[in-house]
Amino acid sequence: MLNLDIWTIAFQIINFLALAAALYYLLFRPVMRNVKERAAEKEQLARELAQERQEAARVRAELEARVAHADEEAAAIIATAREQAEAERRALLQEAQAEIEHILTEAHADAHRLRQQAVDESHDALLDAILEISGWVIGRTAPPEMHDALVQQLSDRVWELGRSEMERVETLRRALGDRTPTAYVTTARPLSPEQQGLLARTFTALADRHVNLELKTDPALAAGIQVRLGDTLMDHSIGGQLAELRETVSKALKEGMTSE
Repeated sequence: MLNLDIWTIAFQIINFLALAAALYYLLFRPVMRNVKERAAEKEQLARELAQERQEAARVRAELEARVAHADEEAAAIIATAREQAEAERRALLQEAQAEIEHILTEAHADAHRLRQQAVDESHDALLDAILEISGWVIGRTAPPEMHDALVQQLSDRVWELGRSEMERVETLRRALGDRTPTAYVTTARPLSPEQQGLLARTFTALADRHVNLELKTDPALAAGIQVRLGDTLMDHSIGGQLAELRETVSKALKEGMTSE
């Protein structure tokens, strides 16, 4: 199993994910929505400016055709139109910037209020939400190498069990009886043929007889593997570690509340 500093991880997860969730729903999404709206407005303004320039060019051509000495007047009209369009563009950009800053200010304030509210809410519900998000994030960001390493570590742990805890191994073998055992293997990602062969050899050696593998994939594990052989459950998964962490933190929080 991984040697984890539970307190450090727990507080880091709580602080980071509560803030990340609040920022995502209250800051990032509203800001992006407003940015898209402003982008659409700017595109509309650009089209309008293009139309205005075309109209100015048409007027200028007509004036040049009708009155040769109207060049200066046409240039003045065009310059005025450009200045007006530029002024409107700058005003719109300033308005958009002010709106974004206002949204960011409100989002920061909302994030702070939500963080404080989350701390005051039910610890169990908060832990469940944090660990669910953690598993979701880890499951989607963890590289395949992490999953493969956890599978390999479980295999290595079983072999080490045979070398250092033979009494426990013999107890497991006796519990299996005379039947052909089945190892129920649950992984966060599908196992490769090589990994399946590795596990088959590992648990065959552990049981001292042929062991069938029944494979299942469960993304809730985030990364790693769980194996049930007889009455023995071997968990080498991120999901299992998060579950253990939840129980430890929940117990500590309840003890802290009781002592207060």
